Amino acid sequence: MSHQLGRVVSVILQRYFGENVQKVGDDLFTYGSKPIALLVKSTGLSRIKVVESLRTLLKYDLAMFEPTPNEVIADYRLIPENVLLMIRYPRYLLQIKTKYGSEAEILIEELLQKACSTATVLLVSIAVKYKDDKQASVAELKEGSEIPTLVPVATITPEIDVRAVIKIMNSGNLAESSDNVYWKVNYDRFHQDIRDEIMIKAITRRIDENAGELLRHMLQHMYLTSPAWAAESTLVPAVELREACLRAAADKPLLNQYFDQYLKVLGRKKKSALRVTEESGCGTVRADAGGRGYSVRGAGAARGCLLALLEGLVTERLGYKAARIFRIILDKKYIEEDDVQKNAMLPNKECKELSYKLLEEHFISLQPMRKTASAGGMNKAVYLFHINLHDVAHTVQDMCYKALGNVLRRASHERAAHARLLDKQRRVRSIVHGMRLRAEPQQNIDDVEETLTPSELAVLQGVEKRLKQLSAAELEIDKNLFILKWYFMYTH
Repeated sequence: MSHQLGRVVSVILQRYFGENVQKVGDDLFTYGSKPIALLVKSTGLSRIKVVESLRTLLKYDLAMFEPTPNEVIADYRLIPENVLLMIRYPRYLLQIKTKYGSEAEILIEELLQKACSTATVLLVSIAVKYKDDKQASVAELKEGSEIPTLVPVATITPEIDVRAVIKIMNSGNLAESSDNVYWKVNYDRFHQDIRDEIMIKAITRRIDENAGELLRHMLQHMYLTSPAWAAESTLVPAVELREACLRAAADKPLLNQYFDQYLKVLGRKKKSALRVTEESGCGTVRADAGGRGYSVRGAGAARGCLLALLEGLVTERLGYKAARIFRIILDKKYIEEDDVQKNAMLPNKECKELSYKLLEEHFISLQPMRKTASAGGMNKAVYLFHINLHDVAHTVQDMCYKALGNVLRRASHERAAHARLLDKQRRVRSIVHGMRLRAEPQQNIDDVEETLTPSELAVLQGVEKRLKQLSAAELEIDKNLFILKWYFMYTH
């Protein structure tokens, strides 16, 4: 595990759980696995604090334990991949709100905070928290509890008595609940939706909305016949796809009219990496020999998204001319330095400079090769440029970890530097919200809002703008990490 990943994990643990959990998490990340006694010794914390920190990590599935060889003492191990998922929570909430509405978003948000909960306790907690919100009624939340992204331990969803929930809410005694089925968020289902959204948007940008809609139907068929993360799904007959589109895509007449043409465009084979932005399917869809069946290629889609990510990164760091050289080397697989200059159509000096910058940044590699000379002559060493996509992906992943760590640290600094003002703003907003619910006069509300001076409001506006930019950068980096992890799933 890289040092940069350790920095990111440390900042995330500190942000959400405090210094004690951060210390325990850092120690586990550094040394791999440890029993409680060694954690107490290396962290300098008391045994009670170490146990509490481990309990928190285990509760949120951020750590695991396994018996030592003597099966008497337990070793605890951190799960960095699950820690990284915490910065993806806003994306999860947006997803669930878009698909199922506000009530579903409230349920998922509360469940993410609790890590696991029974349905009754979850409904009571939300109802108490949003007792003044007319939209968050117990009955509406009960209907939202059947969302498929919640995976129960039992196979049968328990019946929830609304009257019993209201009784427990009024008494405040959660022990009265007889519900013993605990629920957790199914992260993998969210990731499937993120993957599908990335693929559909890529095809929509490359072709049009009709092609994106066709791919959506193909993905739905894929879930019925193949594992969700299969490298390639089973073939779907074109006839079934046509029928599905006729039933569901009535508002897209062009898709039904030119269905065969869209299938051919999606199934077209990519001939050259140079034309990765021109070829339509980009390896996402494969047609059989007769064109009667089509399959979704998850591995091909991951590779195509990775290439687009790398090309964009090279362009941002070194310019579009360097990106052109990168595409040429990717297309030729192995190429001499002189041939790069000829294909890139750049001045020799500039081409060499950009090539060695790419080499310095580890986007390309050198492969030595012996070239046989004429009779009686000496062998000449030739160095070929090539791209080891797997190594480049690991390099970019480390870059993303470093960038994410810097973004998180900067956001923490902004919050700490303006903690007093941000706390004052929260208190004012809370008071104003309560006054509006009580229908108090507007003059009284204005008096409370004016406790924030114009200079304070100007500072807060700047802080909020910077935090918003940092949050957007955080989500964009997380999207890149998602694509990289998606690619690594198939590299074995």
